[in-house]
Amino acid sequence: MQKHKILSFLLALVVSIGLWVYAVTVVNPDDSVYIRDVRVRIIGTSSLASDNLMLTGGENQTVNVEISGRRSDLKELNSSSLEALADVSNIDRPGTYEVSWTLVPPSTVASGDISIVSTNSNKITVKVSEYNDRPEIPVEVEYTGTLPDGYIRDDAVLDVETVSVSGPAEEVNQIARAILTVDLDGATDTIDEEMGYRLVDQDGNDLELSSYVQIPAPTVRVSVPVFCYKQIALKVNLIPGGGATDKNVELTIEPSTIVVSGSEEALQELEELVIKEIDLAQITEAKTWTVTPDLPVGVTNRASAKNVTIKVSLKGLSTRKIVIPCADFERVNDVETMTFGEPSVTITVRGTAAAIAAIRESDIQVIADMTNGYDASTKKVTLEIILPENSTAGIIGGPYLVTVTTE
Repeated sequence: MQKHKILSFLLALVVSIGLWVYAVTVVNPDDSVYIRDVRVRIIGTSSLASDNLMLTGGENQTVNVEISGRRSDLKELNSSSLEALADVSNIDRPGTYEVSWTLVPPSTVASGDISIVSTNSNKITVKVSEYNDRPEIPVEVEYTGTLPDGYIRDDAVLDVETVSVSGPAEEVNQIARAILTVDLDGATDTIDEEMGYRLVDQDGNDLELSSYVQIPAPTVRVSVPVFCYKQIALKVNLIPGGGATDKNVELTIEPSTIVVSGSEEALQELEELVIKEIDLAQITEAKTWTVTPDLPVGVTNRASAKNVTIKVSLKGLSTRKIVIPCADFERVNDVETMTFGEPSVTITVRGTAAAIAAIRESDIQVIADMTNGYDASTKKVTLEIILPENSTAGIIGGPYLVTVTTE
């Protein structure tokens, strides 16, 4: 039995050696294989960047190769295990170049054990461009659509005023601005969104940019305030006095209306706005005012000119001067040591010609309050002048004062 085991072992050894010799001399001779679509990887692009250049073509190329070598090595080769390297580090200016490549086998095959018999191309074509970085391309807003009736918008507010774009100079240099389009159709409230934009040239034409152009922030946050608006009338309150009423006034307000905006609630009850009160007793000649309307909280004046011009002149009135002797004054809160330093006071009465003609001196009541109306610093008493109750005339030119002397 022991002899049989030894013989079996020796037989197996002889068979193994024979098979090895057969494989080496017969099974694994030199051969060749044709492999398609070997990917070409481009190296040396960091050197381009140091010269302000960038690769803009030729990255996704493949080559076909016929390779010779031992059959055992050729079995390890295919389009996935092989790689071709093309070095662009020697390029130092923009242009299109033919670049040679070298074949790199997998780690299981020594590069010296295989050789290239033929290839469809010994070189690949690459394009190199000048690199440009433009960090401040202005963003502009354009509007499409129409707001509903009764609504108005304010100018858009952007979270950034410029965007950054980098890439091939021949493309980046064409960019004039970034256009962000806001659709106003149906908007009844503030539009607040993150929106994409398009890049255009100097003439406003959209640019079709390659994938080499880098846009770090492709969106911009935009807010477009949208409000209700309303046209309201401007009004001046005329306070009758001095014999004048609104019937005696020629009044112009320019502009007579303004457009305002705000919330629906703020505008709901606002039909007109009083911008000034004018006491006609103080008006003796044509007068002009420039005022800025004082609007309620939450309401904004949309007019381009914020000021309003008011002009007032009187018509159909006459004036008359009447001399009242101080001896005819009605003295109240009298002080015996005080006497009038003037014999009379001349007052001016205004009204229609008929109204002032009907007034007699004796019809006018002049009251001098010797205590409450007296100013010790000026030594004058302010007079209260009262016309007949049924008179439509009035007193102008006041206040009227009279000098007082004390014993």
